[in-house]
Amino acid sequence: MKTVEIHPIQDSQALLVGWLHPYYEEMAHRKKRPCAVICPGGAYKYCSDREADPIAEAYFAKGFQVFILYYSTTGRELERPATGLRPLGELSESVVHIRENSALYGVDPEKIAVIGFSAGAHLAGSLGVHWNSEKLREFYPSEPGKNRPDAMVLSYPVISARPEAHPEWHDSFSALLGPDRTPEEEAFFSLEEQVNEETVPAFCWHTMDDDCVCVANTMRFVKSLYEHGIPAECHLFEHGHHGLSMCTEEVGDDYPHVAHWFEMSCEWLNTRFHWNP
Repeated sequence: MKTVEIHPIQDSQALLVGWLHPYYEEMAHRKKRPCAVICPGGAYKYCSDREADPIAEAYFAKGFQVFILYYSTTGRELERPATGLRPLGELSESVVHIRENSALYGVDPEKIAVIGFSAGAHLAGSLGVHWNSEKLREFYPSEPGKNRPDAMVLSYPVISARPEAHPEWHDSFSALLGPDRTPEEEAFFSLEEQVNEETVPAFCWHTMDDDCVCVANTMRFVKSLYEHGIPAECHLFEHGHHGLSMCTEEVGDDYPHVAHWFEMSCEWLNTRFHWNP
């Protein structure tokens, strides 16, 4: 395995860490691989270790080239912390960087998935919804389409800023938008309201008794995907608290049944990407 570290935006402390399969002449059929860009959760206050390396290891073992994005968060000592469009811009620029350097990284530029957890799933979903947004292009200009993921996997995602999805305003939005948020900002980051015909295909999973991020987030988002004709797959598990990561003893949450989410996400991605692991 080869590792690389990249700062996707020049004036940002966001860090993109790549785990790459080397290329061997005897394996010419593996010259280009699908890519997983992982966004750990942490309520936009930190990036969870449990939702970084264990996830990267799992997708790497399935043959993916893997990148973990440690995006800006309010809990880090940054000159310009995670507010507004900054984390989204960092993910957008990360996808652009990987696509523009796909030959160097052994990545198929048409098979890039963003994979997020909790607030990291909100970040991944934000790019899946807003990749072609004028507001994003204004702050982080890029060649049209270069920042578009080809798929997204959203694990127990934060989706909506609306009271029906969060009876008390969720920590993630408090960190992302601050105390002086506007109705326009709330609407922009309520992803279920922003789905359109250009939204990226999605695989979503959640647990019904998640008491931190209500399952209504996923249900509202998937309903909106359905109404706009966006390809999607959704799995709702009966039991399991928030932040399950790989659902294994290794990460401290042994939920064997819910752990099937990972294999199912790989099957879904492999089918979409026409990839034989």
